[in-house]
Amino acid sequence: MQRDGSPTMTRATRRGLWRIAAWLGAGGVLAAVFLAYTQPSLMQQLGDAIWACF
Repeated sequence: MQRDGSPTMTRATRRGLWRIAAWLGAGGVLAAVFLAYTQPSLMQQLGDAIWACF
């Protein structure tokens, strides 16, 4: 606690929240990739766009 009585987050709490946020972000990215693979037309379009670069 600070001198004025307001609570503060400890370093461990802050690190834990960052860790949770990172795992949630990684899970969100993985879910988005999984959902993208369920749409074959999107994968075909992405493949064509990448192939056009060469």
